[in-house]
Amino acid sequence: MLGDTICVWALYFRDSKYRGHVLALLHERGLLIPEVCTLEAAYPIFKAKGVEELAKYALFLENLPLVENLELVPLRLEDFTRAIELATNEPGIFIDELGNINLFDAIVAALWERTGAPLATSDRKLVEFGERRGLKAIRLQRGV
Repeated sequence: MLGDTICVWALYFRDSKYRGHVLALLHERGLLIPEVCTLEAAYPIFKAKGVEELAKYALFLENLPLVENLELVPLRLEDFTRAIELATNEPGIFIDELGNINLFDAIVAALWERTGAPLATSDRKLVEFGERRGLKAIRLQRGV
Protein backbone atom coordinates (compact mmCIF):
# COMPACT_ATOMS: atom_id res chain seq x y z
CA MET A 1 0.00 0.00 0.00
CA LEU A 2 1.47 3.33 -1.06
CA GLY A 3 0.82 6.22 1.32
CA ASP A 4 0.97 9.92 0.51
CA THR A 5 1.92 12.84 2.74
CA ILE A 6 -1.32 12.71 4.73
CA CYS A 7 -0.19 9.27 5.92
CA VAL A 8 3.07 10.77 7.22
CA TRP A 9 1.05 13.50 8.94
CA ALA A 10 -1.24 10.88 10.50
CA LEU A 11 1.69 8.83 11.76
CA TYR A 12 3.32 11.90 13.28
CA PHE A 13 0.33 13.62 14.89
CA ARG A 14 -1.60 11.51 17.38
CA ASP A 15 -4.64 13.76 16.99
CA SER A 16 -4.81 13.44 13.19
CA LYS A 17 -8.33 12.63 12.02
CA TYR A 18 -6.89 9.90 9.75
CA ARG A 19 -4.52 8.35 12.30
CA GLY A 20 -6.69 5.32 13.10
CA HIS A 21 -7.20 4.40 9.46
CA VAL A 22 -3.52 4.89 8.60
CA LEU A 23 -2.41 2.76 11.57
CA ALA A 24 -4.88 0.05 10.57
CA LEU A 25 -3.51 0.03 7.00
CA LEU A 26 0.06 -0.03 8.34
CA HIS A 27 -0.63 -3.06 10.52
CA GLU A 28 -2.88 -4.93 8.08
CA ARG A 29 -1.18 -4.25 4.75
CA GLY A 30 2.03 -2.32 5.34
CA LEU A 31 2.87 1.09 3.94
CA LEU A 32 5.26 2.28 1.28
CA ILE A 33 5.99 5.94 1.99
CA PRO A 34 7.76 7.99 -0.69
CA GLU A 35 10.74 9.72 0.89
CA VAL A 36 9.60 12.98 -0.70
CA CYS A 37 6.41 12.87 1.40
CA THR A 38 8.51 13.20 4.54
CA LEU A 39 9.89 16.44 3.10
CA GLU A 40 6.48 17.75 2.08
CA ALA A 41 5.09 17.12 5.57
CA ALA A 42 7.79 19.34 7.08
CA TYR A 43 6.25 22.49 5.56
CA PRO A 44 2.84 22.35 7.28
CA ILE A 45 4.41 21.04 10.50
CA PHE A 46 6.66 24.11 10.63
CA LYS A 47 3.85 26.46 9.63
CA ALA A 48 1.42 25.04 12.19
CA LYS A 49 3.76 24.49 15.12
CA GLY A 50 7.06 26.30 14.50
CA VAL A 51 10.73 25.43 14.67
CA GLU A 52 10.56 23.47 17.95
CA GLU A 53 8.04 21.08 16.44
CA LEU A 54 10.20 20.77 13.34
CA ALA A 55 13.06 19.59 15.57
CA LYS A 56 10.73 16.93 17.04
CA TYR A 57 9.74 15.94 13.52
CA ALA A 58 13.42 15.40 12.67
CA LEU A 59 13.65 12.88 15.54
CA PHE A 60 10.50 11.19 14.25
CA LEU A 61 12.09 10.89 10.80
CA GLU A 62 15.26 9.36 12.25
CA ASN A 63 13.13 6.57 13.73
CA LEU A 64 10.72 6.13 10.84
CA PRO A 65 12.83 3.40 9.15
CA LEU A 66 12.46 1.32 12.32
CA VAL A 67 8.65 1.16 12.06
CA GLU A 68 7.46 -2.36 11.37
CA ASN A 69 5.59 -2.80 8.06
CA LEU A 70 6.77 0.59 6.78
CA GLU A 71 9.20 1.04 3.92
CA LEU A 72 10.53 4.35 2.65
CA VAL A 73 10.57 4.53 -1.14
CA PRO A 74 13.55 6.37 -2.60
CA LEU A 75 13.02 8.44 -5.70
CA ARG A 76 14.68 7.90 -9.02
CA LEU A 77 15.44 10.53 -11.63
CA GLU A 78 12.78 8.96 -13.85
CA ASP A 79 10.21 9.55 -11.07
CA PHE A 80 10.96 13.28 -11.17
CA THR A 81 10.88 13.29 -14.96
CA ARG A 82 7.57 11.46 -15.02
CA ALA A 83 6.14 13.84 -12.39
CA ILE A 84 6.96 16.83 -14.58
CA GLU A 85 5.40 15.09 -17.59
CA LEU A 86 2.26 14.39 -15.56
CA ALA A 87 2.04 18.02 -14.40
CA THR A 88 2.41 19.15 -18.00
CA ASN A 89 -0.17 16.69 -19.34
CA GLU A 90 -2.63 16.94 -16.43
CA PRO A 91 -2.69 20.61 -15.39
CA GLY A 92 -6.21 20.22 -13.98
CA ILE A 93 -4.80 17.76 -11.44
CA PHE A 94 -1.30 19.07 -10.77
CA ILE A 95 -1.56 22.84 -11.30
CA ASP A 96 -3.68 24.66 -8.74
CA GLU A 97 -6.07 27.57 -9.33
CA LEU A 98 -3.28 30.05 -8.49
CA GLY A 99 -1.03 28.56 -11.16
CA ASN A 100 1.29 26.74 -8.73
CA ILE A 101 2.57 23.30 -9.63
CA ASN A 102 1.72 20.57 -7.11
CA LEU A 103 4.95 18.72 -7.76
CA PHE A 104 4.73 16.60 -4.60
CA ASP A 105 1.38 15.19 -5.78
CA ALA A 106 2.79 14.61 -9.25
CA ILE A 107 5.72 12.70 -7.73
CA VAL A 108 3.32 10.54 -5.70
CA ALA A 109 1.33 9.90 -8.90
CA ALA A 110 4.51 8.90 -10.75
CA LEU A 111 5.39 6.46 -7.96
CA TRP A 112 1.83 5.18 -7.96
CA GLU A 113 2.15 4.40 -11.66
CA ARG A 114 5.58 2.81 -11.19
CA THR A 115 4.66 0.59 -8.23
CA GLY A 116 1.06 -0.17 -9.14
CA ALA A 117 0.37 -0.38 -5.40
CA PRO A 118 -2.98 0.94 -4.12
CA LEU A 119 -2.67 4.51 -2.83
CA ALA A 120 -3.98 5.52 0.60
CA THR A 121 -4.96 9.18 0.36
CA SER A 122 -7.58 11.78 1.16
CA ASP A 123 -6.66 13.82 -1.93
CA ARG A 124 -9.64 13.97 -4.26
CA LYS A 125 -7.56 15.01 -7.28
CA LEU A 126 -5.14 12.12 -6.84
CA VAL A 127 -8.06 9.71 -6.60
CA GLU A 128 -9.46 11.21 -9.82
CA PHE A 129 -6.07 10.79 -11.49
CA GLY A 130 -5.94 7.13 -10.44
CA GLU A 131 -9.47 6.39 -11.58
CA ARG A 132 -8.66 7.64 -15.08
CA ARG A 133 -5.59 5.41 -15.18
CA GLY A 134 -7.06 2.27 -13.62
CA LEU A 135 -5.03 2.68 -10.42
CA LYS A 136 -6.57 1.64 -7.13
CA ALA A 137 -7.01 4.15 -4.32
CA ILE A 138 -8.20 3.76 -0.77
CA ARG A 139 -9.80 6.94 0.51
CA LEU A 140 -8.70 7.56 4.04
CA GLN A 141 -11.57 7.69 6.50
CA ARG A 142 -11.77 9.97 9.50
CA GLY A 143 -11.96 8.50 12.96
CA VAL A 144 -11.56 4.86 11.85
